[in-house]
Amino acid sequence: MQSMRLPSLNALRAFEAAARFGSLSQAAAELHVTHSAVSHQIKALEAELGVALFRRVGRGVEANAVGQQLEAALGDAFARIGRAVLQARRGDRAGILTVSVEPSFAVRWLVLRLGRFRAANPDIDLRLSATGDLADFVREDVDVAIRHGRGDWPGLAAERLMGAPMFPVCSPGLLANGPALRLPADLRHHTLLHEDGEDYWREWLAAAGAGEVEVGRGPRFDDGHLALAAAGAGQGVALSDDALAAAEIAAGRLMRLFATEIGTDKAYWLVYPPATASRPKVAAFRTWLLAEVAHDRAQRHLTG
Repeated sequence: MQSMRLPSLNALRAFEAAARFGSLSQAAAELHVTHSAVSHQIKALEAELGVALFRRVGRGVEANAVGQQLEAALGDAFARIGRAVLQARRGDRAGILTVSVEPSFAVRWLVLRLGRFRAANPDIDLRLSATGDLADFVREDVDVAIRHGRGDWPGLAAERLMGAPMFPVCSPGLLANGPALRLPADLRHHTLLHEDGEDYWREWLAAAGAGEVEVGRGPRFDDGHLALAAAGAGQGVALSDDALAAAEIAAGRLMRLFATEIGTDKAYWLVYPPATASRPKVAAFRTWLLAEVAHDRAQRHLTG
């Protein structure tokens, strides 16, 4: 099949930059060409397509309906091209492995174990991107991600690492200073620390037979690491899971309260594009990570 003749790549780049900035001057600066060069490229593109792409707005420009549609398509296409070029330059060499991971899991689980990964894989230069945002494997320089969720990320491979049943924790100092925490109902005398909303606390209290405890009080944090930091500082009682709290509990900085725990519909997952699974650096990280999870599971079984 004969391929479609496309306009000049330079003209398409000039149009996309001008539409994105709403300015020919800013587009020229990004592309390192003159204002007149950008103007000429856009006029040539409009002539070739037989349609106007911009309208004047004050001293700037604004893509019209046709231009907006073309800009959206080109923005995605250029991002994909950039990603492909970057991957081609890096190839499958050991090199840099970038892992996107939620801050709480990074601080309280992953970072504590990275020494063993570096020792086993000295040729892989690991980069952690600690963020709560989902990784965009097309637009971002990310190889794999570790996420807390339901494992339903379309187009991506997701391997379950560990579940996340939740239980209350507090600092030993909070117990020492009182009031007493002998029964779940005693939580009514203490500050409850919330990650996001109140649903998990409400569910845990109901499971523990202490549904009368008021849950609509206490500070709220947008990250589990912050809630556990507040608990460790003696500011109240937080709900957490083994992945985030185990190290602090083992070190004696936190204590688990009561045997009751609640399961959730979320877990920790290793996420990556299926096409990258066979790359040596991705395979090495996956193998190491699954071994660490299996080791933790065995340790919990022995001590449980």
